[in-house]
Amino acid sequence: MTNLCVLDWETPDHTMRVRSLHPGVTIDEVVEATGFELVVPDVLPESRLPTDDELRLLREVIDPDGLREKEVPNA
Repeated sequence: MTNLCVLDWETPDHTMRVRSLHPGVTIDEVVEATGFELVVPDVLPESRLPTDDELRLLREVIDPDGLREKEVPNA
């Protein structure tokens, strides 16, 4: 998972594939931000948003000091 999309290696030759795009992100943005070739399916679903409970866990349990903001700042 990145700040733009979800990726996996579930292709026959284990080449990285775009699995879904985060809301508001285009495939062109993902390709431009990637330094290698990606497998891009014809149909790309939108990534699901985290649930309220998942957000709470991230903010309060996993990263209560907000260190993730240094790597991937909120837009």
